[in-house]
Amino acid sequence: MGLPLIRDEDGIRWITLDRPEIRNALQVEDLDVIADGVQSAGPQVRAIILTGTGDRAFSAGMHVKTFADATPQSARESISRVRDCVGAIRLSPVPTVALVNGYCIGAAFEMALACDLRVAHPDVQFGLPEVKLGIPSVVDAALLHQYVGLSKAKEIILTGDMYPLADFAHTGMANRIVGISELRKTALALAQQLGSYTPQVMAAQKGLFETWLNNSLQDGIDASVDVFADLFAHPETVRAIAQYQPAPRR
Repeated sequence: MGLPLIRDEDGIRWITLDRPEIRNALQVEDLDVIADGVQSAGPQVRAIILTGTGDRAFSAGMHVKTFADATPQSARESISRVRDCVGAIRLSPVPTVALVNGYCIGAAFEMALACDLRVAHPDVQFGLPEVKLGIPSVVDAALLHQYVGLSKAKEIILTGDMYPLADFAHTGMANRIVGISELRKTALALAQQLGSYTPQVMAAQKGLFETWLNNSLQDGIDASVDVFADLFAHPETVRAIAQYQPAPRR
């Protein structure tokens, strides 16, 4: 128990937060391990699943001691490492799935938001309690309103309270809601499906989400035309088109 565990299994990389005695709370040194686990995924890794040890918590976020006695400089250094770690997840060309198996708080909530898809069980609770510590929610908390709307995002962030998954049922924030015993199987099935497509198209499509989020509508549309055309330089694209079979009509 300690640093995150990195394990590859049949093309899927599992990154497991491994401090169950403190609800998988994150230490600063964990951040580099997670980021490296994402960024070092070679061509044999077709998808990544991020989860936590045990059944109590995905993660309680950054351990509170991280910012105890911090100065502006040390606080900047710590939060920059959070930004870089969560950003590595969001910007990964490899598809990512968060298997949310318990409390999902603070920076861990931001990690789950940064993943492409989320699988959770009905009793999971989410929260961004930073304001209760006198600090703001930052980095990929900026994504929250894209999932739940601005009004709800402001409520979550400004109250710092915990929210059950049921409060987000209408938003689709969790792509799959299943019983605890089904979490692993469901997350794995999603990861395997995403990993079955060409890595070139996954990287391109994920990059387009970033383009669409950060540019005007027309700029995003124009950029997508270039991305589409460029994919035809890859033999994998030509093969995928040749092999495609439409789903049979029911």
